[in-house]
Amino acid sequence: MAQRGVSESQEHANLIQMMASYFQSQGFTDVRADLPGYTQPETIRGTKEDHRPDVTCRRNDTGRTMIILEAETASTVFDAHTSSQWTLFAAARQWSGQFYVVVPKVVSGRSGHDVAKERARQLGIALDQTWTPS
Repeated sequence: MAQRGVSESQEHANLIQMMASYFQSQGFTDVRADLPGYTQPETIRGTKEDHRPDVTCRRNDTGRTMIILEAETASTVFDAHTSSQWTLFAAARQWSGQFYVVVPKVVSGRSGHDVAKERARQLGIALDQTWTPS
């Protein structure tokens, strides 16, 4: 797993906070985040490895759709640990869930959206939403 430096660790926490706050403001329920002051998301069990998402919540629709969100920084988008997480979390579609990713606006001089979509294509998975800070 790639190690984040102090500034990247703070950027990661900021991305998680941004998305948790967004979901709360949009009326999503049971918002959990891997940050102090929040209930931690449940660990998702995989066939090879288990992972805890950065944020989970439920859309306030008739099915109460589960949303799983993972935040990445420039140094972790292409990391093997990230590959394992994204592959597991993308399986959310099997139980009517959705998988979202939030990345910095720019990753290695390129659009964060484009980099995340490229990585998902490489892994053979689909992302339901890709977010970047405005």
